[in-house]
Amino acid sequence: MTMRLLAAAFSLSLLAACAGTDSVSNRLPPGFVSNAAEIVANTDWAAPEEVRVTIADHAFKPSDLVFHRDRATRLVLVNATDSDHGLRARSFFADIAVESVRGGGQTTKGPWIEYLSIPAGETKELWFVPARFGAYSFECNGVGHPSLGERGVIDVVR
Repeated sequence: MTMRLLAAAFSLSLLAACAGTDSVSNRLPPGFVSNAAEIVANTDWAAPEEVRVTIADHAFKPSDLVFHRDRATRLVLVNATDSDHGLRARSFFADIAVESVRGGGQTTKGPWIEYLSIPAGETKELWFVPARFGAYSFECNGVGHPSLGERGVIDVVR
């Protein structure tokens, strides 16, 4: 019986690793763009550039993303699976100014984000401005998901 309880607890912990909530903050995390609130306030959000990514078959499709520095951007993440997924991209998140995260009938204002969760079958939108040039990696935080192909690269260009 004890082994069954341990196995059940372990299984739940694996599921919880894929689940989670967004971590959007009004407090400046160490190393993040310090003037993110100012960037957000001075950006025209009427017609953001849109990039759409679908999570399916243990992959981000597409997995190579290109964003333009200083341009309002709307990243649409569609979870086409029956399990939760997370987006881990700390270096990239440190270099953007977040207007909001939208999904599940909620809008959470930035200007900083440390983690993004996309529930099973749902769509999440990240509205942001890339504030620095660079190449960044990203991946799902689910146990074993990156090794199955749930990872990619972001390039912020002129």
